[in-house]
Amino acid sequence: MQRIFVIAIACLLARTSGTDTNYRLNTPIVPKAYTIIITPYFDTGDRNAFTFDGEVSITLTTTAVTKQIKLHSEDLNFVADNVTVSGASGDIALANTEPLIFDANYTFVYINLASELQVGVEYTLTISYRGPIREDLNGFYRNYYFENGVKKWLGATQMEPTHARKAFPCFDEPGLKATFTLIVDRPQNYKPSLANTKLQTTVTLSNGYVREVFYPTPIMPTYLVAFMVSQFDAALADSTNGREFAVYTRPEAVNQSSYTFDFGTRVEKALSDFYGIDYYSVDSNLKLDHVALPDFRAGAMENWGLVKYREALLLYVPEESTPYYKYRVAQIVAHETTHMWFGNLVTCHWWSNTWLNEGFANYFQDYITALIEPEVGSANQLVIGSVYSAYGADNSPSSAPITNNDVNSPAEISGHFGTITYQKGGSVIRMMHHFIGDVAFKYALHEYLDVNRFGSGYPELLYSALENGVKNNNSLASYPGISITDVMKTWITQAGHPLLHVHVNYTDDTVTLTQKRFYINSSHSSNETYSIPITYTTGQSPDFENTKPVFVMTGKTHEFQITNISKTHTWVIFNIQETGFYRVTYDEHTWEHIGGALKGSSREKIHHLNRAKIVNDLFDLYYADEVSFSLLIETLEFLKEETENAVWFAAIKGLNKLWNSYLGDSALEDIERLALKFIDNAITTIGYEVRATDDFSTLTNRLQLLEFACKIGHQGCIENTVSAFKRFKDTGVSVSPSLRPVTYCSGLRFGDASDYEFLWERMSTTNVANEARVISGVLGCSTDEGSLEKFLFSVKEENSPIRTQDLTVPLTGVLSNHSHIYIVMDSLKQNYSAWSSIHTSMDTILSTVAAALHTDDDFTDMETWLSICTECTEQSKLSARTALSGARAASDWSKKHREEIVSALKSGSLVNAPSLILFILSIVVVLFKF
Repeated sequence: MQRIFVIAIACLLARTSGTDTNYRLNTPIVPKAYTIIITPYFDTGDRNAFTFDGEVSITLTTTAVTKQIKLHSEDLNFVADNVTVSGASGDIALANTEPLIFDANYTFVYINLASELQVGVEYTLTISYRGPIREDLNGFYRNYYFENGVKKWLGATQMEPTHARKAFPCFDEPGLKATFTLIVDRPQNYKPSLANTKLQTTVTLSNGYVREVFYPTPIMPTYLVAFMVSQFDAALADSTNGREFAVYTRPEAVNQSSYTFDFGTRVEKALSDFYGIDYYSVDSNLKLDHVALPDFRAGAMENWGLVKYREALLLYVPEESTPYYKYRVAQIVAHETTHMWFGNLVTCHWWSNTWLNEGFANYFQDYITALIEPEVGSANQLVIGSVYSAYGADNSPSSAPITNNDVNSPAEISGHFGTITYQKGGSVIRMMHHFIGDVAFKYALHEYLDVNRFGSGYPELLYSALENGVKNNNSLASYPGISITDVMKTWITQAGHPLLHVHVNYTDDTVTLTQKRFYINSSHSSNETYSIPITYTTGQSPDFENTKPVFVMTGKTHEFQITNISKTHTWVIFNIQETGFYRVTYDEHTWEHIGGALKGSSREKIHHLNRAKIVNDLFDLYYADEVSFSLLIETLEFLKEETENAVWFAAIKGLNKLWNSYLGDSALEDIERLALKFIDNAITTIGYEVRATDDFSTLTNRLQLLEFACKIGHQGCIENTVSAFKRFKDTGVSVSPSLRPVTYCSGLRFGDASDYEFLWERMSTTNVANEARVISGVLGCSTDEGSLEKFLFSVKEENSPIRTQDLTVPLTGVLSNHSHIYIVMDSLKQNYSAWSSIHTSMDTILSTVAAALHTDDDFTDMETWLSICTECTEQSKLSARTALSGARAASDWSKKHREEIVSALKSGSLVNAPSLILFILSIVVVLFKF
């Protein structure tokens, strides 16, 4: 499953209160098979509206004699008369006293029996119940869209990780796998329902419903159960040789699925070949449907045979969608398709090892896409997307290890679906792939999946398969005494990642490596040691293609020699193409050599991912007080000539953080001059307009350059984007999809309320979901206070285009401009009840606001309000103060380093550049021309 997060703070908070193992079932009962009947009622206009009737029959056994069946049930209504338990000899009576006990805290129901269940005997538990078709996008929930102006309702599901219990009473843990036979009653005017498997039989009922029975699923966990009751059409479908594949959408979007259908069929075939297990061979009744939903909490969900997505992340329209969405659709379809094997065929035994599902999906989403659709840039995204994100989540004392045993409650489980599990897990898997080689890696994955099919996955089972892959291919013969298990465990069971310090002795060819755990806050230290696969190359004979490690560094230090480096006195660069999950710094002399090579004519001999790594590492090394600011900016001088996409991604990431660190401070102007000096040539080279020859990399690079340049006051950027927006608004001249985010944002930033209304109307009426998403993402760029206040509460508008899935988009959009902080704070102070009516929990809202603060005045204002807020819960206040502490720490860092930064930037090394004030004055002149 791909999850969409507001901030990482929610994950941190989920871990701060300890763990309670009482959330675990710990039951001797083992389910074998479920039969589930669902009858939904939509807008019936009576007491049944948006409820459903359900019946579940569970075939089960027990591993110990017991008089109690303990299972999950949440917000489902039933009484003892609705429950029967039967065995081969007949019904088993419920206990006379307290036959049912509901535990709302742990979401359990205890069914107490009058006699014991015996080991080795098969029983059937049947429960008839009622439940709500929910509004929170969990369990079985409602969804709507408009067709020809008419509102249409549908019912969809989202069970992962702990929401199946909201749709049917069940044993809602991933290790308790079973088969599921789904029976769905739909209104006769609805299209055939969808479920995990193919449709088996259809019967018209006398009550105006049609009953549809689906074939039993393969053995799988409850979180993969999926069904949908709707009036959706199969936009494209193929059932050649019984291999059913389809894309489903609302009827008015059927023409937006061609790319998804084409890529989806290719990625299924590519993954079937890579793993050596054909998807359709797993079960003859499996199909593979991809469904685009108007409202969906996760980015997508890998239900076996019925994969569900946010519409904006599944449908792509070349004439209207930004290039990013072509990549995003490919990436997310690849991610969810990978789950058909990692997660569905073999399921993590418990959420503590979610990485066995999500780490592989995160890796293959880009790896396999790079093989079959290289033009969308996935090879770069493996690094600048996953690895960089993982570094950011893994650099503090509170970072959890990839295998996290402190995961029991639903909140802890949800919190574990984060960057460590996804991006770090995927990055470590990528490192192991490069370490053992392609042949051994394929062998190992096939064995892991084949031997453990329909079962539960454990790290030890994966390690065993990897060992066999290595042994079968003799792929670690050049690393005596090294075990793939031992290497991998140091990354899976330990939190953090290493900083490798490289010291080159240019007099005797000796290189000394030292490792320590990297912390972004230099006041922290610890003693972890990681087994690091070491790769490097030198200016003597540069080779950035061979990513096979030279050796594995297992200790704190390691010494070896590079022949003739004392004679050539050339550069050395470690961690080729960032294939290892470790940062690198060098002694001062080696940094000088690297900086010189980057500034020279041979810069492009250094792989672009290593140029990007140098930039990305240097910024974080500076934040961690490992290098000086002078070394940082001197090494980055090469950016004045750099135009490569990945390198500029790293540079903008670092410069943007530096820029944000000094919001509200006079030092900001000096930082802007530095950034403008670096970026100007790249913009001049790549241009403001889309060209027919532009490839995907150029289109995405131009957008990221202009978005940052306009934000920091680049005159040409602002003039061009404001002009393009006005042409679009006044004359209808369309903006190229690849330039819409920056053009729309500039139009709002230098516009008025009418510009906001213009884009709001476009967002409300467009038939392309990712165009609406682009607009919602930039509405916070407006500088009109009334518009921003309206945006914050826009989800409350009737049939608002801001859907439940996007509840936090207005807040994060408004907070993206620091000058808007007061609008949010004033609104919270004056309309807290309105905020809490939108957000069921204010914890994340208050922590998001607190994390966006920068100045002492901001902190004082927030703390003063928290101290007198009577409507705020203590937990919400705790969340806010935790985030506030982080914001204060960032502010303290900025104050501590301000003098060094300002001194370096005023030292005369910067070329003259117009100030932001002059830029703004020039824009005023431009605006008066229209």
